[in-house]
Amino acid sequence: MVFDLLTLAAIPAALGTAEGVHQQHLFDDEAGAESESRLTPFYLDVYCDAKSRKRDEVHGAVVVLRDEKLYLWPKDPLTNVPTSLPHSQLPPHPFTGFYLPFPTSSLPQSIPTSHLLGLVSTIPPSPSPQVADSSSTSTSNSPKPKLHWIYADTRTLELKYGPRAVAREHVVGPWDWTGDEEGAGLTLCGEESLVVVEEETGGLGWAVYWDREDDGLKGMGVGRERRVLRCSLERRVVGEGGGGVE
Repeated sequence: MVFDLLTLAAIPAALGTAEGVHQQHLFDDEAGAESESRLTPFYLDVYCDAKSRKRDEVHGAVVVLRDEKLYLWPKDPLTNVPTSLPHSQLPPHPFTGFYLPFPTSSLPQSIPTSHLLGLVSTIPPSPSPQVADSSSTSTSNSPKPKLHWIYADTRTLELKYGPRAVAREHVVGPWDWTGDEEGAGLTLCGEESLVVVEEETGGLGWAVYWDREDDGLKGMGVGRERRVLRCSLERRVVGEGGGGVE
């Protein structure tokens, strides 16, 4: 798959050449046969069976990246990627990620392992300046996709994305999924403990959080002030089940 090659080729550029190559080799050595499936790019679809009148705003959505956080967005039924909405800007960038060992030597605290499974995603492209010859159709100068780490903010428990220097101060893993089959649910610290929070009404304001204490975020106050729905973020391999690369 072309996108797989582009994504893997972007690892050195996004994480540092030596570090990227080293971490990929570490992953291959420690994970063995599992490394191939862990490095396969995937989208995240939302499954929600909560008994709530808001369920339809969540169930069947796709996870997107915008404003340095992970949100939900309606999915185009034909392409299975974020849909365009009437009178709105272009749809956000879909989460398009895979697993990669986080360099534990860079963490502020010492942890008793050399292998912490992290999660990365391509990120929304930076706006490019207008070129003088707008009729040019050459793609030779098209930038390769950049990668950022997915992490849970230690203070707010929001799921965010950012460079290693930012992510290292928060919970960067271990990430995994509930099984190797298509549709496996995303896990953090060994539990499928992710929820969505209605930060704004209207259907487009659902953000992904880590329910660390399994209390619907009531302990930290969010669950008492906003609607929280438990859901499963399910893996869908890029290029399968409809849709494809943007």
